[in-house]
Amino acid sequence: MQYIKYNTDHYPFKKIVKGLLETNSLEQIHNEQDYKLFIKGTDQSTIWHRRYYDNLDKFLPLYDKFINKVIKPIFGEEVIYQKIPTFRTQLVNNLGVFEFHRDRDYSHNEEVWNFFLPFTDAYATNTIWVESEEDKADYTPMTTLYGQVVKWNGCKLMHGNKQNNTQNTRVSVDFRCIPLSKYKEEEGAVSIYSKMKFKVGDYYKITG
Repeated sequence: MQYIKYNTDHYPFKKIVKGLLETNSLEQIHNEQDYKLFIKGTDQSTIWHRRYYDNLDKFLPLYDKFINKVIKPIFGEEVIYQKIPTFRTQLVNNLGVFEFHRDRDYSHNEEVWNFFLPFTDAYATNTIWVESEEDKADYTPMTTLYGQVVKWNGCKLMHGNKQNNTQNTRVSVDFRCIPLSKYKEEEGAVSIYSKMKFKVGDYYKITG
């Protein structure tokens, strides 16, 4: 697991996302709308998810710049990356994803790296819990401050959420990258919600 710091003045994600979600406080959006405990099929169904995906044109230019200037240098070569990062909210007393899982359970290539990019401080029960080694099941929270992005292996490591018993909602995106030298087009594999094919031009795009 690798923590990378970035300059929030150069990449003011929080300001942009607050505008997209039409809120003054990302950490307190649970006070604006109440939802029952999320299950499969409802964890991507909030009003804030709709506002994010309806306004991607205001988010993606900065995201693409971030990938090319911050993420690509980590790999030292061109990178295949998720074209539209997945938006998450983990509301107070709720979940961010409906189950513990490994991404390979959903047909992702094991050469793919996951990146966790929170727009609020992520800690305790409002962040991702992940095992330290495959099959170890020693889950700990991925404590991450705004201004950090985490590179980690979600394909091999079991991960998920606990019910958020902090006082703050976590708002974040996550995305996947693979170095160009490791990329292979996946025949028939598609994303769980959008049903996009795991190939360049659909789920992925290339830096440069």
